Amino acid sequence: MKKLMVFLLAFLLMVPHTVRAENKLPDEAVWNRWYQDERARLTVGTVTPMEGRFFTDLWGGTASDLDVQMLLHAAAPVRWDGKLNRFVFDRSVLEDAAVLTNSDGSRTYLMVLAEDLRWSDGTRITAADYAFSILLQMDPAVAETGGRPKDFSWLEGSEAYLNGQAKALSGVRVIGDNILQVTVKAEALPYYYELNRLAIQPYPIGAIAPGTAVRDEGEGVYLSRPLTAGTLEQMVLNETTGYLSHPQKVSGPYLLKSFDGITARFAANPYFRGTEDGYTPRIGRITFTAEHNSDMVSRLTKGEAGLLNKVTGAEAIRDGIRCVMASQDTLAMQVRPRAGLTMIWFMESSPKVQEKAVREAVACCFDRDTFTRLYTGGFGTRSDGFFGAGQWMYRMEAGEDAGDAKTLPEKGLTLPGLTCYTTDREKAVRLLDAAGWTLNEKGETYNPYRDSVRYKRTGEKLTGLELTLAVPDSEEILKELELTLITPLKEAGIRLTVVPVSMEVLREAYDGGKDSGYDMLYLGENFSRIFDPEILKPRKENDGDSELTRGREEVYGLALDMVRTEPEDTEGFVRKWTAMQEKITETLALLPVYSNLYFDFHTRELHQYDVTRGASWAEAIVYSCMSDMEELSGEERQRIRRELEEQFGK
Repeated sequence: MKKLMVFLLAFLLMVPHTVRAENKLPDEAVWNRWYQDERARLTVGTVTPMEGRFFTDLWGGTASDLDVQMLLHAAAPVRWDGKLNRFVFDRSVLEDAAVLTNSDGSRTYLMVLAEDLRWSDGTRITAADYAFSILLQMDPAVAETGGRPKDFSWLEGSEAYLNGQAKALSGVRVIGDNILQVTVKAEALPYYYELNRLAIQPYPIGAIAPGTAVRDEGEGVYLSRPLTAGTLEQMVLNETTGYLSHPQKVSGPYLLKSFDGITARFAANPYFRGTEDGYTPRIGRITFTAEHNSDMVSRLTKGEAGLLNKVTGAEAIRDGIRCVMASQDTLAMQVRPRAGLTMIWFMESSPKVQEKAVREAVACCFDRDTFTRLYTGGFGTRSDGFFGAGQWMYRMEAGEDAGDAKTLPEKGLTLPGLTCYTTDREKAVRLLDAAGWTLNEKGETYNPYRDSVRYKRTGEKLTGLELTLAVPDSEEILKELELTLITPLKEAGIRLTVVPVSMEVLREAYDGGKDSGYDMLYLGENFSRIFDPEILKPRKENDGDSELTRGREEVYGLALDMVRTEPEDTEGFVRKWTAMQEKITETLALLPVYSNLYFDFHTRELHQYDVTRGASWAEAIVYSCMSDMEELSGEERQRIRRELEEQFGK
């Protein structure tokens, strides 16, 4: 049967096809009746605010925005298999799939969509919706509006399509309503996360580019009229009606009912077909809102919130643990190591941090262990590489030294072969002296007892070693940085100004790399299930005298080589990942600070909640339900209390 399907599809691919308009399926095929039940309600709180980037990450977004995207958008042809630790075809989306290796080394994926996939308005999701998603995300108009187009250079015909040499994108074909073909060019293989390239969610063309259609006349797909920046600004980026912040027609388990800039409200999507193992949302209404560390646990104990996600504030964690232990088993918690880390990112647009001596002086002055202890309250640990405690590559390489899922190594996250930077102010002074930062503002010899800032002569110009660090707007960060970084740098002759900014400003500076006026950024990187080399790509072209950019080019080359590994060669992939980590620390392309534990606290009325089942609470919540308090057995209560006391004390 499989061979018959492949031959049939191969025949169909040779025949031009028109893409029919979407049609509404019979009303009786509502998948999820729970959408009518308003009694099952859950309020979820998090300290990370939403920015309203609820449609892709083309225009950035916070971790909370990504959570909302998981609630609203789904139906990708592949899914993550936690047991196999790799992507597989999703049988809730596809009726069938085949992979063909062509004579030229390229690879073609043929996917037959389920006939009853539907949008939240009941209309059918077709192959054209997936093709539009690809065409949209790679379109240059995205960049014209300040976004960052997706890299689809691996697609057959992508270069010719983007530079205007070809009318159609030959690497994508649609056959009828429900057959999608994607071809990866030979030079883009092998790729370790091969099937992840097919993690393409459909997007509704009528809501984003009205009056436009996807066409396939036998040479590939294209849009009936070009996508423009004006269309995106009107239909996507409009702050009150745009699809970015107010997507109404969606494919995910939930619908967005409202968003006021702080709180988003959702209702279960009656047309969500469900997961491969048959789960549809059983919690009819969800409220997702930003919380403050100071009172979030109090809101949980008062019943004003049912789930607190990714609690990281030290006091909030301690409050949460105390409340769980004193709650008579009405509250519960889950702990997991963070896959990502917090770091200092050096800006390529800054002339001063181009010098490794300056970057290393910053690293030697920063007491990262004390900062981590003060800021995380003992629930974090220093990281010496570009990884977090929960990243699978680190855990595989570190072995027993990685600790278990609920603890962190006391001596920090490190690996043999990494260049580690310990606190050493005297070394920082020696580095700066050797690099020529030996003058004061008058051009005389720098005297640490008289002068506050080191200077260096470049030609006829004196340049002062004054740096600016952009940080998230938080008083806690400022207080801890004053003790562990600002003061030590001052003693070494570097004046550091810390500027609190919004997460949006930080993200724009991080993504764009343009001259924002900052020398360094303090931010977090939370890795997804795949390691995307693009996050290490140089933000600017090397002008021949850019030491930092040259270092990033070396790191980026190793990252690209890492993912160009056969999917079955896990050991080879991790070996290349380790070489990349060694180069990151050798060049000091960035300064890792810490990784930490994430705590989720929730009412026991939330059942079957296991945050480790998905990438976030937004994936795990589909498997959960709400009900009245269940009575725990005495043995279960004793086990829970014993585990809490062993981990966190009495």
